[in-house]
Amino acid sequence: MTYLVLARKFRPRSFDEVVGQEHISQTLKNAISEKRIAHAYLFSGPRGCGKTTMARILAKALNCKNGPAPEPCGVCENCIEISKSANIDVLEIDGASNNGIDEIRALRENVKFSSANSKYKIYIVDEAHQITVQAFNALLKTLEEPPAHVVFIMATTEQHKIPVTILSRCQRYRFKLISSAEMAYAIKKIAQKEDFEIDDEALNIVITASGGSMRDALSLLDQAVSSNTGKITGEYIRGLLGLLPKDIVASVTDNIAKGDIHTILKIVKETAEQGYNILQFARDLRDHLRKVMIYSVNPEVAEISSEDRKLFDIQKTLFTISRHIRMNNLLSKVIEEMRWYDQPRILLEMYLLKMSEPYYNVGELINRINELEKNIKTDSNVEVSFEKQSTAWDKAHTEDETAVPADLTGVWNEIVSEIIKKHPLTAQSLKQALMKAVDASSIQLTVSRQFDYNGVLEFKEQILKLFKRKTELNITMKVIIEKIARENKITREDIIITEEKPPPVVEYNVEEDFQESAKTAIPKHIEEIAKKFGSTAKKFSIYALFALYLYY
Repeated sequence: MTYLVLARKFRPRSFDEVVGQEHISQTLKNAISEKRIAHAYLFSGPRGCGKTTMARILAKALNCKNGPAPEPCGVCENCIEISKSANIDVLEIDGASNNGIDEIRALRENVKFSSANSKYKIYIVDEAHQITVQAFNALLKTLEEPPAHVVFIMATTEQHKIPVTILSRCQRYRFKLISSAEMAYAIKKIAQKEDFEIDDEALNIVITASGGSMRDALSLLDQAVSSNTGKITGEYIRGLLGLLPKDIVASVTDNIAKGDIHTILKIVKETAEQGYNILQFARDLRDHLRKVMIYSVNPEVAEISSEDRKLFDIQKTLFTISRHIRMNNLLSKVIEEMRWYDQPRILLEMYLLKMSEPYYNVGELINRINELEKNIKTDSNVEVSFEKQSTAWDKAHTEDETAVPADLTGVWNEIVSEIIKKHPLTAQSLKQALMKAVDASSIQLTVSRQFDYNGVLEFKEQILKLFKRKTELNITMKVIIEKIARENKITREDIIITEEKPPPVVEYNVEEDFQESAKTAIPKHIEEIAKKFGSTAKKFSIYALFALYLYY
């Protein structure tokens, strides 16, 4: 007898045997019992969750010699033929290869003929979403009003690709992914019937790798049974799938928490040299960190074997939830990028280093700042030190006005350095200024040229602000020009210092000035523009006039 794989050998033969789709099974059984049989059904859902199997069971229930019945007998001629896909009244059509309008026209002509040996002529259309829009349009009328003996059952993994006009003519049933508990129970029953052993870790790996698809789980299990003569262990399944040993993944997790980038890079190097797939490395780490996160939040939900609970009890405290979210996002991003990157190992190493960096989210930083503020307010020693410092400054102001802080000159040098870094071209005059501390809260800057005098005044406001920030004092600043009689060889102590007054503010009378000069130098319509701004304009330079001229 030809060997049957587990997925075919243990294919459900009745509604009750379908794993994880009880809501659909019960609805169809009730509809058959009450003789409320629709003319078109649409089964949608992920791969391997029982859509085609449910369609065949429904076909057997409708065409059973004892039916229509909610529970087909399974032994009559029709039931056996339908199970073998050999019944002439139940036609299984592949939508991928019969998606054209010509095939649909042929189907539309064939539905007119009655069934041969059954009550219904049933069309099971698999991968129905691959039928073209034109072909669907050709099927619309037949699908809406088929002959009484015809039933359509369409199955698809992508319901959103089915035209709305088709959806509105069908009863729709949404299949769900099979839960881990349901899948584990079904696999254990199969293991008993097939006489093989599988431990909890291997079972969890098979279920996780299947992604909720019973067919994928049985295919993987079939491969493991065929290549292994003893008990199927987690280590064996890991090797079969090319997964990393769990101690490597656990070690990487620990070192990410420690920030030990040297060990992390060493592990990546050794893993690559041993021939493991780098993309699988990232996937395994993502799955492990996900389990750690779930276990730290709710251990009852986590799908972890009893052997691994000790490890997860330790690692559940390594990261905060916000850091778990960040690491998961980074791993998902690197997995997506690695598919198109010519050097996936380099990409993984960079992301692992990024994951190892200290991380605080905004909420944590705000809480830390609030704690520091509370500590400062409650620390009496800090208040006392501030009080002493304030008293010292008060004494410097009242008792001895000539007492000058020793670091005032140093503060000036810092300020000059900062300003020149930001304004290297325009702030050179500050270097030429001689700073003298008159008292504890005032300074005098002496320059020898008018050019330097103007340059210092440009930064006066900025200088005072920097003094305030660095010394907590409101410093007053005076800028003067010294006139040196070089021919008389006067010493610096004998320098005659005179304060240079800023140039007076010039007021321009727009009407008078324009009457005398602007008429000849500037176009006539400038006069009209100036009148809009009033008769007198203060500090109204020739540059503004030409700007207005160009604008208008």
